[in-house]
Amino acid sequence: MNSIIRSHDDLLAEQERLRLQLKVQKEQIRDDLSEIKEEFKPVLSLVRVIGKFTSRETRNDAIVTTGSSLAIDLLLKKFVSNNLLARMFLPSLLKNVSSHVIFNNVAPFLGKLFKKKGRSNGLAVME
Repeated sequence: MNSIIRSHDDLLAEQERLRLQLKVQKEQIRDDLSEIKEEFKPVLSLVRVIGKFTSRETRNDAIVTTGSSLAIDLLLKKFVSNNLLARMFLPSLLKNVSSHVIFNNVAPFLGKLFKKKGRSNGLAVME
C-alpha cells in the first residue's frame, strides 16, 4: 500500500494495483515451477528406471506374466552359478524388468493379434 486510502476511487485504484501485482506474482510462480521441472527431469527419469527394476507391471496378461517368469526361472537355474546373492536378487530384478518390456513391446502386438471383433448380434468373437 503506497498511500492512505481516503476515497472510494483510491480504494478501487488500490484494488486494481493489487490485482495486477497478484497476476505478476502468479506468472512468476508458474515460471519458477517450470524451471524446477526442467531441472529435475534427469532425477525423475532415474526414478522411473529404478521403479522398473523394483516393481512389476501389473497390467500384463496372466499367461504372458507366468510364461516369462517360468522362462526366467529356467534360464537362471541353468546359467547362474550357486552364488547366493545372484539367486536371491537376480530373478526378481529380471522378472520386474521383463514385465515392463513385455507390456511396452509385446502386449500391443498381442492385443492386435487377438483383437475382438463385434458381430451384429452383439456377441464378440476372436478374429
